[in-house]
Amino acid sequence: MALLDKWIALDIGAYSARFYDFSTQKQVVLKTIIAEKGSEVLGVSNQALAYLYKDLDTVQIQYPISHGRILHSIEPLIHEGLDQLHAYDSLLRPSVLVIIPSETTQRQREQWQQTCLNCGVRKVELISNLEVLQEENPCFLVHSGHSYTEIHICTYDKAIVSKTIFYAGIQIDEQIQKIVYMETGCFITKMDAAHLKEMASHAFKYKKNSLLMCYGFDERQNLHQVQIESSLLWPAFEMVSSQISLWVKHCFDSLPASLQEYFLVHGIEMSGGLADCYGTSQYIAQSISCPVLCTKRGQYDMIEALKGVKSA
Repeated sequence: MALLDKWIALDIGAYSARFYDFSTQKQVVLKTIIAEKGSEVLGVSNQALAYLYKDLDTVQIQYPISHGRILHSIEPLIHEGLDQLHAYDSLLRPSVLVIIPSETTQRQREQWQQTCLNCGVRKVELISNLEVLQEENPCFLVHSGHSYTEIHICTYDKAIVSKTIFYAGIQIDEQIQKIVYMETGCFITKMDAAHLKEMASHAFKYKKNSLLMCYGFDERQNLHQVQIESSLLWPAFEMVSSQISLWVKHCFDSLPASLQEYFLVHGIEMSGGLADCYGTSQYIAQSISCPVLCTKRGQYDMIEALKGVKSA
């Protein structure tokens, strides 16, 4: 790599967008949400969150990433992340290393490249989740983020099982939205559902039944404070966690006995946002009687794994 290349890693998920500067080792995390009024961008990330409860008739709230695909322009989000890292401050334009789902099509890869080039970067390289996480030794990888889960089983740098399923954090959020409406008669936003998920997960971890609060709209669009016990949200966790664990077990059962024995000893590695969330890893461990190894900050695993890949 050229001596003067300035590289930034981009891990843009459906819920959070992470930016990492390899030269300064600084990191920026933004919410993957954009507020617009017509063609005008009003704000991204926390600035966009301010519009969740006002100007509902004129402001459009965009969640631009789903299942690893770009559904709506994310250029304002990329600009904001690069600006916060001061990536444009020097004469040298930054280059970006973008993490993408392992099953991204060629058309989607081209879309990611063009989107980043439109933001004024010098060079774009793409790297898949599997390429980031794969190890030399046999490994059983479950990467479960906000909108999809990837299951990869690799031996000696070769993937022998590779599966993507659309059960992940957002499906828990959607079920939470339904439960809250059934219990309170109020509609809550995707961001509020994700917040309740995090709070309920914390309560489940410590075997508590906490009273959780957020805001929601009634059928007349009046805003109310919503209160709900964390135990009422457990069916949302259970439904998604059980589905993911069934797919993991299906992949495990397809392995030869020697590899099954290896992973029963060495365990399954789980990364992504759901690695931080109570339920999924516990269901997987129970269904296979196998240890599941989760990092303490699963949603940052991709950036952590890339540190040192590029240098100033």
